Amino acid sequence: MSGSGFFGEWSPVDTNNPEAIKAKAQEAPAPEPAQDDLDEMWDGFDPGQPLADESPQPVVQQEQPPAPKPSPAPKSRGVTLKGPGANIINAARGRNGGNHRYVFCGIAAPPGAGKTGSVLDSRTATEISNAAENRHIDCDIGGETTKMAHHANKPNIVVMNPWVLQASSSRVPYDFPATYQRTLDILRAAAEQAEAQEAFKQEHGHYPNPYLKTICFDGADQWLNICETLMKVEDLDLGPDGIAVAGRKATTQIGRFNWNIRKNRYNSAMTALQELCRRGIHTYILTHMKPEYDSNGNEIPGAGSPHWLKDTEGWLQQMAVMEIVEERNERGELTGVANSYAVMTKNRTSLNTFGRIHIFRKDDAGGEWFGWPGLHDGTFGVD
Repeated sequence: MSGSGFFGEWSPVDTNNPEAIKAKAQEAPAPEPAQDDLDEMWDGFDPGQPLADESPQPVVQQEQPPAPKPSPAPKSRGVTLKGPGANIINAARGRNGGNHRYVFCGIAAPPGAGKTGSVLDSRTATEISNAAENRHIDCDIGGETTKMAHHANKPNIVVMNPWVLQASSSRVPYDFPATYQRTLDILRAAAEQAEAQEAFKQEHGHYPNPYLKTICFDGADQWLNICETLMKVEDLDLGPDGIAVAGRKATTQIGRFNWNIRKNRYNSAMTALQELCRRGIHTYILTHMKPEYDSNGNEIPGAGSPHWLKDTEGWLQQMAVMEIVEERNERGELTGVANSYAVMTKNRTSLNTFGRIHIFRKDDAGGEWFGWPGLHDGTFGVD
């Protein structure tokens, strides 16, 4: 831009000479450029045109980087169990149990009320054809007679006699220690079969032929007598046999805490029956009613109680009491007609309640058996 006047007054300065710099600073400032000079400087410049270095550039859309995927939460490995209990816990976690009815029912009734017949009649026609087995531990021969009279044509009702006769001459016909052990052996064998048949079902999809469905412990009052006699003869050594220890004198020698021996022996069967219930076997324990008397020694009608150890009911899932009602005419005379009824007094497996169940009607023509259909599937009449 020489000749424009914009740098016309400029002169070089020796920047290494301080005196020259000082003299230059004292000079008058350069005059502002004239308008003509400015017009000459901007001549030919089009403000509508962008400068070369300001030309529009294509906009490049930069792709956003993909959002990082959240890292998966670490899987919980749980707690590693060790020791003897680990296998038990792992087996319980993998077991498919719990889908069966838990039946451990006690039935108390006077003789002839139909308690044994109801249990022997607790299989459906399909179960009978599939070889479902009903085992009856018969302490008082009620199972043998009922089977012969009413179920002779039904297969797989297995009645077992737990009593063992004395091998040698004795005034007591039964060997109480051997009878006690035989009973427990029967129950233990049933528990083993319950486990084996459940394993068979898981492998093959059905039960073996035959398979155990029901076990009936008939005669809790007899079992209580066996356990008490063994306590006196074997455990406390109060006499040589059951006759010697049957009197009051022997009983008075038993201390308050010694009665736990009888209880522990009695509960050995209850424990085995409970384990059968746990394994899906329909389990029943039967007993007679123990009569109660007034102060004059007269029996009080309808005031009896189950003749088993008083703690028995704490073991049970269900309990029923049966009664026989004899009809009378308007003059109070018996007509020969009798009806048996069952009443549920306890059921842990259901909150439903229902009234009396008509078991049978007996009359001069022979009567009619209705049974207890609710025992087939373990609902006891509860739908």
